[in-house]
Amino acid sequence: MTAPTFFDYDSYANKRGAPLPDAPMVSVVTVTLNAAATLERTVASVHAQTFGSVEHVFVDGGSTDATLSIIRQRIRPQDFWISEPDRGISDAFNKGVALSRGRFILILNADDWLSPDQIQRSIALLDETGADFAFGDLIFYEGNQPLFHYVGDPHYARVIRRRWPSVGHPTLLASRNCFERIGLFDRLYRNAMDYDWLLRLHCAGSRGAYCPTIVGHMTHDGVSNLQFGRTIEEIRRIVVAQGRNPAVASLEAGFRHLKTRFAQPIKRRGKPLYQFVRRTINSSYRPAGVSKPV
Repeated sequence: MTAPTFFDYDSYANKRGAPLPDAPMVSVVTVTLNAAATLERTVASVHAQTFGSVEHVFVDGGSTDATLSIIRQRIRPQDFWISEPDRGISDAFNKGVALSRGRFILILNADDWLSPDQIQRSIALLDETGADFAFGDLIFYEGNQPLFHYVGDPHYARVIRRRWPSVGHPTLLASRNCFERIGLFDRLYRNAMDYDWLLRLHCAGSRGAYCPTIVGHMTHDGVSNLQFGRTIEEIRRIVVAQGRNPAVASLEAGFRHLKTRFAQPIKRRGKPLYQFVRRTINSSYRPAGVSKPV
């Protein structure tokens, strides 16, 4: 299957007409479906950005709770929203990208949120490095309680062809040109669509830049975490589609399944042991409150 392009979503771009000369520089895209419990925090984090030229695009899948009420109350003149059924998360992401007007795009799920200076730091990094996208570190939460810290990997290119590197999508700010070059999110994938997009972007020659002062926040009950078995299988299919040996990819997927099963009984035996094992098998992992290496 070929990933969709902007052409496939022209009808959504046309909903907003031609961009005005003073169109926002950055578009934050949030997809929602009955997200009233967490959406306010997400919206507040966008409104609090120290970078002034930001629009917020909402793509709702037909919520029946208070989600639409929150959007209507909090939407600003530069923002935009639609509500209609979709064909999955990837389809909703694509609608949001097509509806956006910014030169840079950030996908922010309805239960995740930004640090106040996150976009400003990302734009500064892109200006400084000339990279195609910027990313940073990610803190995972259970409710309001931080669980662990994922340190972004500045050397992600060494591993991206065989596994999902530590490039957290709530921290990833990409040039609009990236989507124009390689297309949008592939609707074939429901869990690892952002990894597929990032791998295609890497294979097309684009480059990312990392900064540890870019920090995003993410709840730990997203689809890719709750359905980790399916995520592993999608990663296997994605790397094979980009040329990895199928037998090698299957062995790597099997090893990831084993690591997941191995970690669960250890988790039940106590947090310190679990944190030690997890840190051993994943160098990006830091328990909450543990300082990052300089």
